[in-house]
Amino acid sequence: MDHFAIITAFGPDRPGIVALMADSLHQLGCNIEDTCMTRLRGEFTMMLMVRLPEGIVAEDLGRRLTPFTTPLDLAILCRAMPDQAASRQTPLEIPTFMLSVYGADHPGIVAQVARTVAQHQGNITDMNTRVIGSGDRPIYVMVMEVQLQEAQQADQLRQALEQLKPLLGVDLTFRLLESVTF
Repeated sequence: MDHFAIITAFGPDRPGIVALMADSLHQLGCNIEDTCMTRLRGEFTMMLMVRLPEGIVAEDLGRRLTPFTTPLDLAILCRAMPDQAASRQTPLEIPTFMLSVYGADHPGIVAQVARTVAQHQGNITDMNTRVIGSGDRPIYVMVMEVQLQEAQQADQLRQALEQLKPLLGVDLTFRLLESVTF
């Protein structure tokens, strides 16, 4: 039976981090299956789901990666993934929407938008945010992928999001993605 781990690694951004992690995991016999990586200003962060080889358990993986990651000052967190969470599943035909928010940066944008999505039983499956613009005129940009169990929930969510626009002082776009297949 296959066993899986999820790894979070982060540290100062510099060339070679992805190569180092990939090579280190390969040397330990792990197979990288799914990843999400990005730079957050001066920090680089990654999440990896790996299939573990016989003889390595998730609890030991972080310790075994430390000699490889110490030179790049990477912090590593590892945990076992439940078999059900790690299993590949056939893609369901769940309506998926793209929600984008753009406006003057201020506290509470993510909290209020995420709360509204949750109140309408939306599942945020991916989210990216950035503060752009100059220091005296910061602009907040947020892009979310949202899944809804029923397509008809979209109209109620769209109306609730429209009511947030003047409260948050943002522009907001909510649209159906034609198809999402991985």
